[in-house]
Amino acid sequence: PTFVELANRGPNQSGLNFNLDASRSRHGELGVKTLVPGWVRLNAALFKIVNENEIVVDQNMSGRASFKNVGHTDRKGFELGAETLITGPFEARLAYTYLKAAFRESFTTVLNTVNTPVNVPAGSFLPGVPKSVLYAELRYRAEPFYAQLEALYKSRVPVNDPNSEFADAYTTLNLMAGVVQQGRSWRISEFARIDNLTDRNYVGSVIVNETNSRYYEPSPRRNMTIGIQASLQF
Repeated sequence: PTFVELANRGPNQSGLNFNLDASRSRHGELGVKTLVPGWVRLNAALFKIVNENEIVVDQNMSGRASFKNVGHTDRKGFELGAETLITGPFEARLAYTYLKAAFRESFTTVLNTVNTPVNVPAGSFLPGVPKSVLYAELRYRAEPFYAQLEALYKSRVPVNDPNSEFADAYTTLNLMAGVVQQGRSWRISEFARIDNLTDRNYVGSVIVNETNSRYYEPSPRRNMTIGIQASLQF
């Protein structure tokens, strides 16, 4: 356990949570890569992770979280990636991850301030974990100028252990452009970036098992970053 997970024993209790056991995991992954010369590079992987004594949020009240062990969890899925190798000013990248993360055994938790126990059935999804994530990128280069358009999709996310509520799925667009000056041992780049280009209102993160049902944290609306990057090699 981390120091954060050990810090609190639960509501109206003081001291460190020494009842928390270490979590152990077993990992397995199988991957393949292939190259179509002058066209595309492809990657694919299958994976599975089994956790024993999974550490989860026990209660989360007014910013004070306590944790507990709940047995076994399974995380399994696959990853796909593609990157173009076509000669010219345009480049494209695509990445997709499918992840099914679920509790293997049932247990009880508390979702309100009166400490009413709620059953979490076996097979419930781990909160805060999207099942699907898709990222796409289109990049244009014409030295010294470059521009990049990004798209990110995340599926809906459960916000508590019994999966009684979900944060909605969302798609965002980001745009970046800049110029690069480069010498033999130095490189300078001036850039501007706009995140959440369509000014969408969506849930950027969740507070798992918040006892007052304040699960949702909004993401920033449309925002801009302007900056300079410089590097020097010796």
